[in-house]
Amino acid sequence: MSTVIRVSSPLSLLSLVPRLLDCTPRRSLVLVPFAGSRSLAALRVDLPADDNPDLPRIASTLIGMACKVPLTDAVTVVIYTDDAVADRGSLPHDALVDAVLERAHICGLRVIEALVVGADGWGSYQDPSVGGEHGLDEITAAGPDLPESFPEHDQIGAAALPAVDLAEKERMGRALEDVDLLLDVPRRRNSLSVSRRRSAEAILDELADPPALFESVLEPITDTDGRHRLASLAYALERPLLRDVALMQWAGDITTGDAAFHAQTRFPDGEGYPEDIARPMWGEGANPDLDRLLVALDRCRRVAATAPRARRPGALAACAWLAWATGRSTHAAFYAETALEIDPAHGLSGIVLTLADHGRLPEWLFERAPR
Repeated sequence: MSTVIRVSSPLSLLSLVPRLLDCTPRRSLVLVPFAGSRSLAALRVDLPADDNPDLPRIASTLIGMACKVPLTDAVTVVIYTDDAVADRGSLPHDALVDAVLERAHICGLRVIEALVVGADGWGSYQDPSVGGEHGLDEITAAGPDLPESFPEHDQIGAAALPAVDLAEKERMGRALEDVDLLLDVPRRRNSLSVSRRRSAEAILDELADPPALFESVLEPITDTDGRHRLASLAYALERPLLRDVALMQWAGDITTGDAAFHAQTRFPDGEGYPEDIARPMWGEGANPDLDRLLVALDRCRRVAATAPRARRPGALAACAWLAWATGRSTHAAFYAETALEIDPAHGLSGIVLTLADHGRLPEWLFERAPR
């Protein structure tokens, strides 16, 4: 989105925030850094308890993250709460907002607005005469000219895996079992029907060139080819070596994938893994194409939704990393936790969950151009 909004309008801001986050937050604090009148990003965190003794530290951390975004000279704070807003002496979570505003002033940041969206309306911490009696329907009606539709789901609902019909799940499970049979018990290949054997062989053909497979899944998926391609991707994502190649390739390009695959296959022989290839895994290095990462996330979500439950952790871990890499830490934690429920020792899922829990974000997210 490249919209310049009227920062003098609280309703314009409240309409913008869900579109920036691709969700309508619940029980959240959202911080929107600005450069002049242009929004730079949106940071969402869960609301801490009102009696949390660490509110000053939390406020410092939030404003510190805003200050990492280049060109930031102002912020807007929005609280999303299940509490009522109207007909009360003070707005909810005012101690938290006071701490955030104080830290913003100390750091020399202008505060555009400090707003709250409650169960029965919205209001302003800076101007008690604004809001309160105003209904939530005003927010959804405030930005009809913005290109993105107003999201109805909250931060967790947006992470839900897509719905997949039972027939598709059964096809995926059967395809993965057939590939296992061909690889592990090749003498039993004749026990498969001709069509199932050919389907499994087509999947193995895709797996013969992993970087080509990982690039091809970013293309539009057709019915027949798509089933083979997604099954091949599911099989690859179960294997950490291939999964990590896929992630680094999606963060770069097919040349990166070739280099990562070459490095991965030589690493067991004792050759050091090139640092420049591995850096994106930790959120460092060249700025990736976020649209490319989002397409990859869509494909991995489809695989995770379609594969048998026991075979989902690899795809879920890929979803977790891709969500983290695109600034969706809440979603990343959801996918990682789901994978760990299936396999408590799953390595990458544990790493991504630690990154999300500690508020660690990729460096490239702080380098996005103004919106």
